[in-house]
Amino acid sequence: MAIRFIILGVLSVLAFVWILDIYYPIDVTSLNNLSRVVTAKDGRWLYTQTNTEDKWRFEVDISQIDPLYIKTLLSFEDKRFWSHIGMDPLAMARAIAQFVRYRRITSGGSTITMQLARLLEPKPRTVSSKILEIIRAFQLEYHYSKKQILEAYLTLAPYGGNIEGIVAASLRYFDKQPFALSPSEVALLVALPKSPESNRPDRHPKRSKKARDRVLAIERKEHIINQKQYKNSIDMPLPTKLKHLPRYAPHLSQKLLRDKQIKTNKIKTTLDADIQIQLEKRVRDEGHRLSTNNRLTKGSTIALLIADNDSGEIMTYIGSHDMFDPKLAGFVDMINIPRSPGSTLKPFIYAMGFEKHTIHPYTIIDDKQTIFGDYKPHNYSREFNGEVTIEYALQHSLNIPAVKVLQSVGADDFVERIKPIIGSVKIPKNRATLPIALGGLGISIYQLTQLYTALANDGIAHELHYLADGKKNLFTKNFLSTRASRMTTAILRKVTPPKGFTNTNRQIAYKTGTSYGYRDFWTVAYSHDTTVAIWIGRPDNSPQLRHSGVEIAAPLAFEVFSVLQMFKPNRLWSWQPSDVLNSTPRGLKYYEKEKRVAKSKLNILYPKDGSRYQSIGCRDVIAKVHIEHGKAPYYWYIDGKLMQTRKTTNKLNFSKGAHEITIVDSDGESTSSSIWVDTPDCETK
Repeated sequence: MAIRFIILGVLSVLAFVWILDIYYPIDVTSLNNLSRVVTAKDGRWLYTQTNTEDKWRFEVDISQIDPLYIKTLLSFEDKRFWSHIGMDPLAMARAIAQFVRYRRITSGGSTITMQLARLLEPKPRTVSSKILEIIRAFQLEYHYSKKQILEAYLTLAPYGGNIEGIVAASLRYFDKQPFALSPSEVALLVALPKSPESNRPDRHPKRSKKARDRVLAIERKEHIINQKQYKNSIDMPLPTKLKHLPRYAPHLSQKLLRDKQIKTNKIKTTLDADIQIQLEKRVRDEGHRLSTNNRLTKGSTIALLIADNDSGEIMTYIGSHDMFDPKLAGFVDMINIPRSPGSTLKPFIYAMGFEKHTIHPYTIIDDKQTIFGDYKPHNYSREFNGEVTIEYALQHSLNIPAVKVLQSVGADDFVERIKPIIGSVKIPKNRATLPIALGGLGISIYQLTQLYTALANDGIAHELHYLADGKKNLFTKNFLSTRASRMTTAILRKVTPPKGFTNTNRQIAYKTGTSYGYRDFWTVAYSHDTTVAIWIGRPDNSPQLRHSGVEIAAPLAFEVFSVLQMFKPNRLWSWQPSDVLNSTPRGLKYYEKEKRVAKSKLNILYPKDGSRYQSIGCRDVIAKVHIEHGKAPYYWYIDGKLMQTRKTTNKLNFSKGAHEITIVDSDGESTSSSIWVDTPDCETK
């Protein structure tokens, strides 16, 4: 008869739970209200965001939790977790007996499942609430596996303040993921949920240590740790303050977290964690130096973008050197802001000229004052160089030759050519004109990087992207011919590196740019594998004092490549500049039509060979030396020593005696003139 009553009672309870489950299902929506994470390509966390309740609560995968923690937790909280059905009758009986004996609650008898039920539906601790917890525990055990229940508990368990779940707790207290915890760390994290506020080590260290040591004693008693581990753990210090969660790549991360089309809690990017973290520190230091210590660039900020040439993946994204500095408007993400590119578009103008076979790297073009309708450009130095090669013009960023070539390429055609690759650009009055050659349009760092990755990749453009899972609809387009791309790259690989740096085997090609009014300083540098784009300026577009991209942006670009070399060594180019910079076709020897005729031989116009000079007083003779014809650039040798000048005219000092002036042009032709300077009057008296 007793057995019948027991069976009937059990069936009644099950029927009641079944009806309750139908009409009052347990609410588990809080498990979906998680903190969001932006990760690097390898899965490492870069940026985190609290959930809608401003709590740190992350998804838990039990396979990524230290087994020592799981073993200790169950030993401390719920020894028969894997076998009971939501309620542990033995634990409950013990709790009731202790209550009767001591007239107070000494142990709750709650299982992990019951605690999860209470976390899902918080209620005052009353007898009726405890009964409801038991019923909800049955529901949970019916609908979910033990693994799911344990993961849910480890997601919602309180650890003090707005910290919920084992992942958030491990990060906030120990700055580490919970897959490799020490016995001391395990003990503290197991103890905290019992009394999360009073046991917080950052606020109540004595209580916290007492609670931790109690768990350590249980670990030792249950043989979870040995005596040596126990002694070492007892002496381990507790964390005194909460650790900061990752805040790398803040501009990109916040952009992704605001994107309503991205629903996932964990957003995986293409960023390289090592390079991103290392360069954020370096760029922040350099940015603070520029913005505070250098009067020429005070108030400036730095933006940096690094892309993989072969795949189009963004490896590093720095929207400003300090997002949290309001004085510098650091919150503005400069990566996608249109700015004047200065001279950084010149390589593409020449590349299109190479494609049209209107120029060759060794084509001679006249850098002289030229008026194009109502447009009268001038060089950065305010001087003109006369006849130079296209190679020389690009390497020294001369303006007149670039405008001349753009005139033949066509400003409209140039813009239409780049649009399919980078999208729309900001053009004044929506009319493409020749000033485009010198930065007369608006283009972003992102767009400029897209162009240069194509130049580095033999003219093939792979669409830039920063989402690791967003590769389905990316384009691959032919932008420039291989011949034109390599000719341009060969020229840029031969550019002299910034002062204090070397360019071993000419592995880095780069171009600098400075916009009108010194508002934007640029350097875009690329190797076989990687493109680095740097912008320095003021977000409010205010001008700065006279400076150039060569001086402040180029050195940083070469520093960036030294960092890249540590983490991702570049492959060598499969070709050398000499492979593509061959002899000039006869028809392309001179750019201007009127000069496509045989040129006069290199000549020293004056002083004539055999000239004799008489000094005045005791001073050296100052003689003006002028050359004509030949092929620029020129190399000057005075008495056998090379001068650091390539001009066609120079005023030189000559002491008494014989002197020989020798000029060699870029074709190897040479001419000489010998002069004599008489002994000064003061020495003959």
